[in-house]
Amino acid sequence: MKPLVTVAILLAGLGTVAALSEPPRDPPRGPYQAPLLPRIELLRVIGAGQQSLVADYYWLQAIQAAGRGGSSLEATRYLDLFYYADLVTDLDPKFHKVYLFAGNTIPTNLGRENWVNTKEARKILEKGVKNFPQDSSLRLYLAYNLSYFFGEHAAAAEHLRIAATLPTVDKFVPEIASRMLAFNRRFDAALALAESFRDNETDPELRQLFEERVKEIQREQVLVQIDDAIVAFKQKEGRLPSPLSELVTKGYLSAIPTDPMGGVIYIGEDGRSASNSSTLRLEPIDYRKKMEQSEKQKEQQGHSNAPNSP
Repeated sequence: MKPLVTVAILLAGLGTVAALSEPPRDPPRGPYQAPLLPRIELLRVIGAGQQSLVADYYWLQAIQAAGRGGSSLEATRYLDLFYYADLVTDLDPKFHKVYLFAGNTIPTNLGRENWVNTKEARKILEKGVKNFPQDSSLRLYLAYNLSYFFGEHAAAAEHLRIAATLPTVDKFVPEIASRMLAFNRRFDAALALAESFRDNETDPELRQLFEERVKEIQREQVLVQIDDAIVAFKQKEGRLPSPLSELVTKGYLSAIPTDPMGGVIYIGEDGRSASNSSTLRLEPIDYRKKMEQSEKQKEQQGHSNAPNSP
């Protein structure tokens, strides 16, 4: 009888593990094996009265998974963190810090800007924005993810536009938002945003900065109009217009628009229009460093405002 009891207990144990566990929700990559985690439905039933405690337990597991890491060049270095974070935020959708930590830790640079695990980071950040739509930091990091990793600049611009209107937003966000909106030719939205900040700003210096941004957006709108004419000219003529006035004489423009910032417009070495009022166009920039610096400043301010230890 003893062997039968042992077998029965073993089978029951295996059945319990099988029932409580579920395979990874995304297929594993190569030899990588995602952690075997409990089924969310059963966790909700079994821990119905202790959801936050269960979430805390798996959050600790997530932190340990991130700490284990591995070689900085391993493509699957932080994938365990994704699966734990996804489970934790299923259990407790309002566990705010999980979204920020996991969303920014999971992407892995294999060298020379070869990033992996960006899809997983995007999923966590999108879930965070869904649960915290008024959180400017989550929208900023999601916008960065969408723009830098996926080239989805229009979607990124919309998140930045919303973030720029939130009360907790950092000072640099309106600049980035208007830049991204202009890059996506949403000039009306970019101008409305910049003008709103200009008109509501009481600091003279900041008000002047926003006024300059309004003119920069207007200049970009002019340059984009000329760029489109240049492209049409080149497709038909097989060359760039020389001089620029050829766009007018051959009917591609009714007149060469003037630069709202007073510069002289010309065709640059890259074949696009440019102005000597600035060497830069309003295009997406890597603003992750600004975001990281802002977070560090907030931490430092928090420490300086904290009461002294006894």
